[in-house]
Amino acid sequence: MLWNLTYADPDRWQEVYAISGKPLPWWKRAGSPRMRLLEGPSPVSDMIEETSDVKWANLQRTQAGAILYFRVRLEVYGMPCASAQTQWQIHVSEGQRELHLHHAKGLVRLGLSSTPSKGFLALLNAAFGPNTVSKVHV
Repeated sequence: MLWNLTYADPDRWQEVYAISGKPLPWWKRAGSPRMRLLEGPSPVSDMIEETSDVKWANLQRTQAGAILYFRVRLEVYGMPCASAQTQWQIHVSEGQRELHLHHAKGLVRLGLSSTPSKGFLALLNAAFGPNTVSKVHV
């Protein structure tokens, strides 16, 4: 569910790709804007509480979903998200925008700094399918 991807370990990457699919070819690559990691399933929440460092995260589109990357101190972590097991929703409350990923292991909340672009929404649709949780218009 959560992988330390700081070091180039081919076996670890094979396990991540088994969940989320391999990366797209360079001419089709798509990544998200930087988001703030607010909450996640148990191991992610533990890391968030452990340190006061700002946790920035981004999504990388893969052949069968996406990988959510974030940093804690000097370590890079990845959470593979399979398209069949992940749903998404844009949530707006009191002027704050959040992306909610409903992952098989639990909810991941990511803070957005602005209204999601059409390209970012297209990335989410391509990675996880249409917004099936609820339609929140921003």
